[in-house]
Amino acid sequence: MMAQPGLEIHRTQSAVLDAIRSLIDSAEESLTVAVPISALSELVTQLSAAIERDVLVLLLVHGDETVPTPPYEDIATAVRTIENNITPLLVTADTQRGLTGHSGMLTDSIAGYQATKFDNKNLAHDQFTMFLGSHWLMGTERYVADVCEFPRTFSAFQFAVLMSALALRAGTAITARARVISTADRTETTISGPVINARQSLVYPASSTNPAERSLTIETEDGPVTVGGSGATKEAYECLKITIDRVADE
Repeated sequence: MMAQPGLEIHRTQSAVLDAIRSLIDSAEESLTVAVPISALSELVTQLSAAIERDVLVLLLVHGDETVPTPPYEDIATAVRTIENNITPLLVTADTQRGLTGHSGMLTDSIAGYQATKFDNKNLAHDQFTMFLGSHWLMGTERYVADVCEFPRTFSAFQFAVLMSALALRAGTAITARARVISTADRTETTISGPVINARQSLVYPASSTNPAERSLTIETEDGPVTVGGSGATKEAYECLKITIDRVADE
C-alpha cells in the first residue's frame, strides 16, 4: 500500500518479510539489519547471498538468545546481540533505502503494528546513523569476520575502515591508495601510503568515542592525512574509492 511517493506501509508479517528480503537482495555495498532473533531463519538465504556478494552486513539481533540461530559467519560481517526487545525493526541498504517499524511486526501477528519501507537517501542516512550511533553501541559483540584477503578495493568506506581496524588489531601492516576529494576546496586527487590509524566503533576495541566517526589516517609523502567517508567534513579528504593492501615484505 503506497502512502506517498517513496514510502510503502506494510501491516502484515509476510509483507514486511518480503520487503526486508527485497532490501537485502538490492544491496551492493552495505547492509544494517536489526531484527528479532526469532526472525533470522526467514532471512538466511538473502543474508548468505549478500555475504557471497561481498556486501558489508552489520547484524543486530535481539530477544531470547537461547533461540537457535544459523552460523553467524554465513550471514554477517559482524553481529551484536541485545537481550531485551528495545530495538526497533530497522534495515538500511547502501545508505540509500530501508525499512523501519516496530519489532513486534515479526513477533506478534495480531498486535496491529506496521512498518514503513522507504526509498529516500536522507532518511536512509538518518536511520543508518541511528543504527550505529545508538542501537549498535548497546549490543554485545558476538561475531566479527576474519580480515579479508588483500589487496581489496572498497567503494563502501565503512567496510574499508572495519577491515583496516581488524588488520591493524592483528598487527598486520597495511597500505592504502585512495581516490579522494579535498574537504577544503573540493579538488579531486589520489593519495597513497601506509595506514597508521583507523578510528571507528564498529568492532571492539572502539578507537573513537564518536559513534559517527569512521576514518583512516594515511601516512603520505607530505605527512599524515585523515580520510573520511561520504559527506566527511572533519577529515582532510572524503573518500570515493580505496584499495587496501598488505605492506610488501622487504
